[in-house]
Amino acid sequence: MDAQTPIRADHRFLKKFVSVTLGGKVEHIPSEFSWISQMFMSAGGAWDRIFAGAPQDIALLRRLLERAFEKGLLTKKQRWKAWPSGQ
Repeated sequence: MDAQTPIRADHRFLKKFVSVTLGGKVEHIPSEFSWISQMFMSAGGAWDRIFAGAPQDIALLRRLLERAFEKGLLTKKQRWKAWPSGQ
């Protein structure tokens, strides 16, 4: 493990899942991943079922992530902007 690899299995899964689901638009922030994990379990999801590939849990997590992104609850990545023309 290095500084870029989360220790927790749910955070490792979320890091990959967020990248795929939201197309790299979200920063990987551990406190936000912990919050998502708690919300997922509160909504009836289970990580053991996710790791076993349960479609209903994967769909629940996807909906939760998309909704959190839409409501601005996840930190969006900053985009590099080009210099304005003429400068």
